[in-house]
Amino acid sequence: MYIQITTRCNMHCEHCCYSCGKRGHDMSAETYAAALAYGDEYLSIGGGEPTLHPLFWQFLGQAIAAAETVWLATNGSQTEIALALAKLARKGVIGCALSQDCYHDEIDDRVVDAFTREPRPYDYIGRGDAADGREIRDVTGKEIKAGRCRHGSDDCPCSDLIVKPDGRVFACGCKRAPCFGNITGTVTIPDNWEVGECYRQQSAAQAA
Repeated sequence: MYIQITTRCNMHCEHCCYSCGKRGHDMSAETYAAALAYGDEYLSIGGGEPTLHPLFWQFLGQAIAAAETVWLATNGSQTEIALALAKLARKGVIGCALSQDCYHDEIDDRVVDAFTREPRPYDYIGRGDAADGREIRDVTGKEIKAGRCRHGSDDCPCSDLIVKPDGRVFACGCKRAPCFGNITGTVTIPDNWEVGECYRQQSAAQAA
């Protein structure tokens, strides 16, 4: 499940699949608690830039306590927060990706260094390099087909269930994905629907 805790962002990337910007909406603590109670073992926390949410650390702690795996991406602009996230990811507590490509603004070099995985046989807690959850994402060389840019909207940015800041639950990240209800009320997923797959692709397969 992808929980979009905010639609605010301090960058204005051309390729942003949700067209986020300085003005946006933050998810309430009540809506977030309802999303966690849904019981998905794999959670992605996103935005916008998730670290801009005033309750970010509270939300992250709740997710770690509730889910088996927690992943998020950051633009790294909140330097101290990004450095702390890199430490958590390095220890394998979370998975965290730093977005670094031609679309994003420049950030502190210390953040880039913190997310750069160096070759080593074991980390300090003895779980080996496999426990390192850091990554740097660069989509510069990819064909972008979603977002505020004019590349179209052929690709699905996220094939899993998405919970919007207002609690609405959508089948996936496609712009015309059906809404299955509100996480604070009733969520009804059709029996023939495979959660975790793009609705557009499923619809095409069912029609074939």
